[in-house]
Amino acid sequence: MDWESRRRIRDALAREFNGICAYCERQCQPQTSIGDPLDREEIEHFRPRSRFPGTWLDWLNLVYACRRCNQAKGDSWPGFDDQLIDRILAAEDARYGPVSEYVSPNASADQRPASQFFGFDFDTGEIMPDEQLMPPEWSVARRTIRDIDLNDSGLGENSPNHLWRLRRNQLDLLRQTINAEGNDDFVVLVMREFTLPDSPFSGFISGYLATL
Repeated sequence: MDWESRRRIRDALAREFNGICAYCERQCQPQTSIGDPLDREEIEHFRPRSRFPGTWLDWLNLVYACRRCNQAKGDSWPGFDDQLIDRILAAEDARYGPVSEYVSPNASADQRPASQFFGFDFDTGEIMPDEQLMPPEWSVARRTIRDIDLNDSGLGENSPNHLWRLRRNQLDLLRQTINAEGNDDFVVLVMREFTLPDSPFSGFISGYLATL
């Protein structure tokens, strides 16, 4: 695929995913950005080419993602020589069982939306499987979090770019904005803006608002 074709596909995906990484929900930056390179937009193949050579270029397999998530996931896919990972996760929590897929960011209408697979610790910003899930779905969520490293285990928690911190920062901004004006109509408007698909960490914010 030539550079111009990749650019057109990336631009189309950016529109479809509202400029937000399909996995971690951070706002992606253009390839020409001079900021943190891990924020930069990339085309991610949900089912990797090395595992699914016949379908890797299907449109519904293409995902808009930040470089951090794309690199973390790599060509991983459950069910490929991962018995050790399954044993480790099962030892950590008896609910875990081997899985054959990840939570899909392109879930069709007859699948559970990705946002319903995950819960959060709103004090820390940690993402975790929703405790209401049955064990098979819980396992898919747990494996997705682990393989895409949605809790940024490789980055120190004190880093300003750590996902926990970025999620908490967005929540703090929401609280500060709401507290600045007590008008009910204004509060509703702010909540709506923070949960729009083009708002970073909208799944995290939606989960928080559901607890109020």
